[in-house]
Amino acid sequence: MESNTATEVADHLARTFSQVVFIDIPQSYPPSTHVTCSYTLTAAFQPNPRDWVGIFKVGWTTTKDYHTFVWVEPCIDVVGEQTVTRQAFFKDYYLPKDEIEFYQFCYVDSTGQVRGASTPFCFRSPAEQSLEISPDDDLLVITTQDQVEQSLREKAEMQKELDQIRAENETLKSALLREQQQAAGLKGQNEQKEKENAELATELDQTKQQIKNLRSSLQQQLKENDSLKEEMVIQMTKQMEIQQDSVTERRERSSSRTSEEKYDRAVQKINQLKDEREKLKEAIEAQSEEISKLNTKVREGERELFKAKDGIQLIEVDLQSSRKEKERLAAELQRLQSLTYNVDKMQRENQDLQRRLSVQETQQSPSDDLKFQCQTLTRQLQETQAKLAAEKEETRNAKRRNEYLEVEMQQIRDQLESVCKALDGEKRKSSKFELQILEVNEVLADKNIAIDERESTINRKDNQLTLLTQEKEELARENQTLKETIQDLRRLYTEPPTTPAEPLYLQPDDDAPPASTHVYETIGPEDEESLVCRHCRESFPGITQDELDQHEQCHRVCPFCTMICDDMDQATFEDHVYSH
Repeated sequence: MESNTATEVADHLARTFSQVVFIDIPQSYPPSTHVTCSYTLTAAFQPNPRDWVGIFKVGWTTTKDYHTFVWVEPCIDVVGEQTVTRQAFFKDYYLPKDEIEFYQFCYVDSTGQVRGASTPFCFRSPAEQSLEISPDDDLLVITTQDQVEQSLREKAEMQKELDQIRAENETLKSALLREQQQAAGLKGQNEQKEKENAELATELDQTKQQIKNLRSSLQQQLKENDSLKEEMVIQMTKQMEIQQDSVTERRERSSSRTSEEKYDRAVQKINQLKDEREKLKEAIEAQSEEISKLNTKVREGERELFKAKDGIQLIEVDLQSSRKEKERLAAELQRLQSLTYNVDKMQRENQDLQRRLSVQETQQSPSDDLKFQCQTLTRQLQETQAKLAAEKEETRNAKRRNEYLEVEMQQIRDQLESVCKALDGEKRKSSKFELQILEVNEVLADKNIAIDERESTINRKDNQLTLLTQEKEELARENQTLKETIQDLRRLYTEPPTTPAEPLYLQPDDDAPPASTHVYETIGPEDEESLVCRHCRESFPGITQDELDQHEQCHRVCPFCTMICDDMDQATFEDHVYSH
């Protein structure tokens, strides 16, 4: 059953390949010339404008293995089923350059099926073709002794050339091994550099994050400083208002009770200011701690920057070594190119040797060992060419990687410069922030001094108020004593006179006046109450308390030192008050 299937396939292929027949195909075509082939379309085959004729190397497996192709000429004048002869024209530029391999024409239809194939042919010059002799031809070749000796000499020379080629192949193999080892070392170095670059990138990202955190914290601190400044301005305005209120209140107070209440309010305000001062101190201490933390972070950022700079210096050293290695690889590449040129030259010589050997095969049978050596040498040359191409590709990749590393290093340098600028800006902001803190501390110190002075002034005023209260009490007691004395005198003055004998029974007391003249003298000036001004200490007999209050209000008295400033104008008096 299998034999029947194979037979059917063979018959199908024979019928298919016989639909187009190539005619007058020579055994060889001259190289670098245009080629024209003729073919006949049988009556059973219908052509299509999308059919094409291609040149295939002998041994092809699919229609994609063509070397070149041309579209077929459209069959416009064909009517019905008849045999037609056409031609396909190939330009010399697209033809194969290999003079050893054999090729054949194939007609492929629009569906990709092969409808016909020609006999094999090659591309050789007429002189070389004339030297070749078909093994099927029975020819007698007569050679002389000189020709034999000359062929032996040529064989010895070719053997020497083969030995030289083998030695050169060995040197090329060793050079390729060295280049491969160096390429492997460069790959390891490039991988290590990529790892280092990745680590540097992560460190840069961390540094950027730290800088962002520092910026946010500094902005927060600046906002807090602004709020503190606003609070200080508010407190200073409050303090000025308190001073103005205290001056106004002290000017307007008319009794000791109202002054004591005002003093109590002032003490409360001072206590409130003390509390606010404590809060400000705590806020300043917190800001100082935050500044110390920020300074620590800035120093850590500087250390990270120094580490990054050291890493960049190491990478620059590696780049210099990579440049030197690249220069060395360029020199090796040039040497390999020269070796490639030598290999091409040797390949051409090997082809010449093969042609000579093919010529000599007609004259005498060379040894099979020499043929095997030639074939081995050809394979080695092909392998060497492939290895050289791979090495060139690796060298190009190494160059591209080095260029990429240089670009990445430039980017890293730019990033580090921006980081340095950002750190300088943060340092300037931190120094400015410290100056602001110093100013706040100075303002707080001035405020503390003012509060201390105010406390001392209040204490002094309290002492003065106590003295005034005591003095007032003493005056009240004296006034009461005088009133009692005046009442006694009035009673004594208003009593009726007694008989002349009654004075004999009256005995003068120790405290009573010795004579009646003293009594009248005492009654005369002290029968009325006299009031004393508490500022100028001047007594005013016969006036009421309201008149005394009006007199006391006419005085211009400093509320701090109780100095009488009646002879001062208003501006001088205000300067004197504010000087306390």
